[in-house]
Amino acid sequence: MYPQIDPTVAYEGPSADFASFTGSPLWGYGIDGILDRAAEQGWTVASRARLNTPYGLSPLVVHLVAPNGRDVVWIPSYGEVVGEDSLYHLNFEKCFWVIWQAGVKVMMVGGTSGIADWRQGDAAIIPGDVVLPWSFYTRFNHRGLPGTQYESMWSKCRFLLGDPFCPELQGLMASKLTPYVESGRIRSVRTPADTRVAMIVPDSITFESDFDILHWMAISKTASEIQPERPPIVTLHGDCLNPLLSRYLGIHVLYYHMVSNYAHGLEPEHDIHSTINHLYTQVFPEIALAMELDLLATMPVPDGSGCQCTTSLGVAPPSFSQSLTQPV
Repeated sequence: MYPQIDPTVAYEGPSADFASFTGSPLWGYGIDGILDRAAEQGWTVASRARLNTPYGLSPLVVHLVAPNGRDVVWIPSYGEVVGEDSLYHLNFEKCFWVIWQAGVKVMMVGGTSGIADWRQGDAAIIPGDVVLPWSFYTRFNHRGLPGTQYESMWSKCRFLLGDPFCPELQGLMASKLTPYVESGRIRSVRTPADTRVAMIVPDSITFESDFDILHWMAISKTASEIQPERPPIVTLHGDCLNPLLSRYLGIHVLYYHMVSNYAHGLEPEHDIHSTINHLYTQVFPEIALAMELDLLATMPVPDGSGCQCTTSLGVAPPSFSQSLTQPV
């Protein structure tokens, strides 16, 4: 994928146990607006720069220091850069190299999504809900980190993807969101305990077609009927990082999604254009920023007893790698 990788590039960025990769929940403020508001709450910007990586210049990397002295790395908006096609996900390699070199152990990611829930009534997830997802749909770009020891995993290790998004941290975030539910600012918080929500990243630069959504709804409904004793399955359609590489690097991922619209074609009377900008600019940013600043400054690094983020990685016997063609 890369015409050239420069493995001699030295990392010159900050070190931090915690990082935020959040994008669209904060779009209503912009980067400078986020940093101004963080400063008002006692946070300090230690540095902000685009760093050299083996794959080229990184997206913006912001080194924040919390009022209690904790170091945090923020890479705005999933590392997307204006004018670059995010569907190639070249930004992911650059961002994950930075995150790996920084020593990040916990990464928070917030997104906004369209919901494709096949259910009706009060049980259905609707815009205004906040979802802590259960799983995701794997794609071709969910791979290792080229040019590093994490490039290929098949012969060296194996890991399971049960609970790809850290359940221990999900519980902590759910408690932080409860006051917003009680005050009516968000409708509800949905966790895997009540609905198994899977993340689907669109394969194009726009919303999916009506058929795409019906396709996923049919799969979700059928899968739910196969396991009637377990919570029903629905899909969210929006941004998602690389959960495989996160697990490979031993990073606890705290993922949350603010539901901004019904999936295209799901509700014929729903005008996405009339509601999405209001949620993006007037509702989500204030809640997301307050919650992120609180959690990034206070949440612990899980010890692995309540999740599989670091314990599911198994080392393969050396003979597995010895059975492959060796590098020159």
